[in-house]
Amino acid sequence: MNTKLRYVLIALLFVLLALVEHCTGPLWWSCNPPYLLCAVTVCAMFSGEKSASLFGLVVGLFADTMTAGLFGVRAILFLFFGYMIAFLEEKILSRNLLSCLLAGVVSVAVSELAFWGIAGLSYSVFPASAAQYVLLPRIAMSVPVLLLLYGVFFLLYREQDSSPTARRR
Repeated sequence: MNTKLRYVLIALLFVLLALVEHCTGPLWWSCNPPYLLCAVTVCAMFSGEKSASLFGLVVGLFADTMTAGLFGVRAILFLFFGYMIAFLEEKILSRNLLSCLLAGVVSVAVSELAFWGIAGLSYSVFPASAAQYVLLPRIAMSVPVLLLLYGVFFLLYREQDSSPTARRR
C-alpha cells in the first residue's frame, strides 16, 4: 500500500473515531471508551516516532476542540504517549498484541490519573469513587477497542513489514 494512501486512511479513521467518541452517549457504566487514545497508542506501535507524535498532536488538538476544559491538555498527553510508545516499541517492546494491550491500558490509566490531577485543582475528587466509576470501566472498555484497532493497523501495515527493504532498515 502506498504510504500517502495509508496516512489518508489513518486520518479518516481518526476522524471517524473522534466522531464516535464525542457524538455518542455513554455506552456502558456512564462513560465511553477512549477511542482516540487507543488509536494513538496502536498507531505508535506501527508507525515511527515522528508519525506517532504528529498524529498524537493533531488528534489531541482535535479532541481538545471537541471537549470542554483546559485547551491543549489532550494534545500534550497524546503527543507524549505517541512518542513514548513508538520509542519504547523501537527499543524495548516488540510489535505484538500483548505489548499493544499493555501499552494501551497503561496510557489510558495514566491519562485518567492526569485528568484527575487537573480536575482536583478546581474541585474535590474522591479517588475511590472515581476509580470505580471512571478509571476501571474505561480500562475495561479500552481492551476490545485496542483489539479491533490492532487488527486494522495490522492490515494497513501488513505489506510494509513483508517487504525486503523494510526488514533491512
